[in-house]
Amino acid sequence: MIKKECQRNFETFVQAIKRDDIAVVLCKNAKGKEFQTLCVVFENPDDPNKTCYTPFGFMANPTFYPLLNSLNPPENLKGDWMWET
Repeated sequence: MIKKECQRNFETFVQAIKRDDIAVVLCKNAKGKEFQTLCVVFENPDDPNKTCYTPFGFMANPTFYPLLNSLNPPENLKGDWMWET
């Protein structure tokens, strides 16, 4: 079962996509490694002239497809799993 907090976060992300309030931001960690981060964009409630970014996830590089290939869908999944297993 999907946790309610995860479902709410996903719904927030979907609403942001519908409003075109999404950005991919190139970020660096403390070691200088770059990550393309998926962010929700919104006006700062304290200063409408400033923009805020909330990270929601990142685009993996190198790809993490080998990890996905090790995942199995739940047995009660309705529909076809369109990924190698």
